[in-house]
Amino acid sequence: MTNISKKTQKIAKINLLLHNTNTMESITEEIWRVIDNHPCIRTNLSRGLINNRALAKFLIKEQKIDATMDAVISAIRRYKPEKYVDTYNKAIKILSNATISTKSRLANAAIIKDAEVQNLLPKLFSVIYYNRGDVLRIIQADESMKILIDEKNLDKLSKLFPEEKIIKVDKNLAELNMHLHPEAVNTPGLSAVITNELAMNGINIMEIISCVPELLFFVNENDILKAHQVLYRLSHR
Repeated sequence: MTNISKKTQKIAKINLLLHNTNTMESITEEIWRVIDNHPCIRTNLSRGLINNRALAKFLIKEQKIDATMDAVISAIRRYKPEKYVDTYNKAIKILSNATISTKSRLANAAIIKDAEVQNLLPKLFSVIYYNRGDVLRIIQADESMKILIDEKNLDKLSKLFPEEKIIKVDKNLAELNMHLHPEAVNTPGLSAVITNELAMNGINIMEIISCVPELLFFVNENDILKAHQVLYRLSHR
């Protein structure tokens, strides 16, 4: 064999090695990205509750990953969930000091945000009686605003704002108010932990309002009892 042939074979082996390395790195990055985007998998993986082979089979099937079982298992084994465990534990610690209250029979009105509505808005405060426990929550965006009030006060809202300004009204809502430790505002992942728990229990969140030290979730009235139980368990771990 000539020196040229040996050199050519050596280059071919190096290129093959580089290709395999790049392919493995690509598979690893894809597996890690999928795990990062699935809080439930990430959390249970960090707790040692998931079998690596079973997870690999799931990822190959559900995510259509073009790789061998051994390659996927290898990528899972090299995944380091410690940083997420630390974030999760800190969030749970903050939630352990939370108190929860609820209120039902609420409505959520979406209203066009323009000069006329802005001028009418202050008048709403004069017909809502806070001393009687009435609810009034307002969220403003660029083009519209949401007004959350008691259903009994919907007539007052309808009389105040022209019909063409009211985009939509959702009734039969309930509020869960979590009163948190002041440090909650500096705790990453807190909202994610809560919303993930609610989602895993089939509870749809209609609105979220953050007003330190309170975090308010609005759900369908039919879900209020279950949602309260989920948040109660979360705050008593």
